[in-house]
Amino acid sequence: MKVRDVQAHLRSLDGGWVDWEDTTDGILAGDPEVEVFGIAVVWMGTWKALAEAVGAGCNLCIVHEPLYFGGLREEETMLRFDGIRDKRAWIEESGLIVLRCHDLWDQMPGIGIPDSWAQLLGLEHPIVAEGFVRVFDARGETAGSVARRVAEAVRPLGQEAVELLGDPAAPVSRLALGTGAITPFTQFVERYGADMAVCTDDGFTYWREGGVGLDLGIPVVVVNHAVSELPGMESLARYLRERHPATPVTYIRQSCMFTLIPGQPAAE
Repeated sequence: MKVRDVQAHLRSLDGGWVDWEDTTDGILAGDPEVEVFGIAVVWMGTWKALAEAVGAGCNLCIVHEPLYFGGLREEETMLRFDGIRDKRAWIEESGLIVLRCHDLWDQMPGIGIPDSWAQLLGLEHPIVAEGFVRVFDARGETAGSVARRVAEAVRPLGQEAVELLGDPAAPVSRLALGTGAITPFTQFVERYGADMAVCTDDGFTYWREGGVGLDLGIPVVVVNHAVSELPGMESLARYLRERHPATPVTYIRQSCMFTLIPGQPAAE
């Protein structure tokens, strides 16, 4: 099996939501004609994660996010930094092939990013499943109980606490969540009738959506971008193990990108 075979299989899973003439998915580094002897799956291809992939005996690494962190089509802009150029040189020397699986897996039903995130939160049977968005019947919950549910789910992924904007006692009936950088709060409210939302720190701005939420009395839980997508990438690794049982597949574990550092209490 060659890298291009893995790429072709992933592409075959598309149900019509990827524009293959205008997509971020594809080979980011290396030769697609190389034989695959080990596959690593990782959310973000940091240098550390790629080195773990090589150390695990993998020569193909499937990533979700950009390799050089330059945005959708601005990878080259980050090569102005010496360290990023060094990373590219290391990738070339290692022989590692890097394949990005983003647009496909962001809307893959059942096992992709949105549904894996919902499943981590213990949410099933959405009343709306559209693109990146899932809406659930949350009658009987409060903003505080939803926030605790989310906090407990993401703690094993390294996020020690979540942020809640709004009244913890507020009753909830329609809970909306997106993933990654796509958690459009105002769309959740206007299009889907949500009275609570779970958003990410890359998909929510406090001065705009936060202010709107407070004025409308609609609570919001905010989590780190990473924790909303890590479950989906682990699902991708499981899927590839089942699909290619003769090829070792390693899931490179990552976590919330920040650590909470509490301040010291003031001396009395």
